[in-house]
Amino acid sequence: MADVWVYAPDEASASEMGRALARLGFTPHRAPEGRGTDPPGQRPGLAVLVGGPGEPAPLEAWERVRDQHDLGDVPVIFTVDSGGLEASDPLLEAHEVIVRPFSPVELEVRVARARGRANGVEAGDIVRAGSLELNLATYQAAIEGEPIDFTYMEYELLKFLMTNPNRVFPRESLLNAVWGYDYYGGARTVDVHVRRVRAKLGEKYASRLVTIRSVGYRFER
Repeated sequence: MADVWVYAPDEASASEMGRALARLGFTPHRAPEGRGTDPPGQRPGLAVLVGGPGEPAPLEAWERVRDQHDLGDVPVIFTVDSGGLEASDPLLEAHEVIVRPFSPVELEVRVARARGRANGVEAGDIVRAGSLELNLATYQAAIEGEPIDFTYMEYELLKFLMTNPNRVFPRESLLNAVWGYDYYGGARTVDVHVRRVRAKLGEKYASRLVTIRSVGYRFER
């Protein structure tokens, strides 16, 4: 899975959150405080802002994050202490808010919801492009109601592109986002899977998976 940038007030908080995210398969990095500096790795798949003890993620912390790093459409999660939970502008800007303490299962669900919301897809929704449908809850795909027999990685690749439509992704970015940073296969892996997905989509929808010569691929919604 993709990198996660962790914004935390101290190393202990960053490490605790990092361990929880690592158990979900992410690669966590604590975000540096310097202006204009980014954590290692490419654009993250998630950003987590850990609020200080006894307070929600403060406005000044969130403003500093936005000023230092261009998160764009990266899903953002705030974690707060129950004693300091209040409705506030920075909390309302997050894709998800988690109240500490929380279980690993809750974290996993909240991460999935945040990523879905950032891409305009609520958890359990069906993503559609014409009569092509992906059910994100059941991992089923169909065209005009007829099931498509995708492998897990074929489905994951199509899901990623369909939930990020009209954006061009280099092969290396697709490897990182779909297969994960620990995957050692080359960029040809992406080409092979795109070819298989196109074959299963058929003539009508194969053309939606557009090749951008010398760059990568995009899905046209």
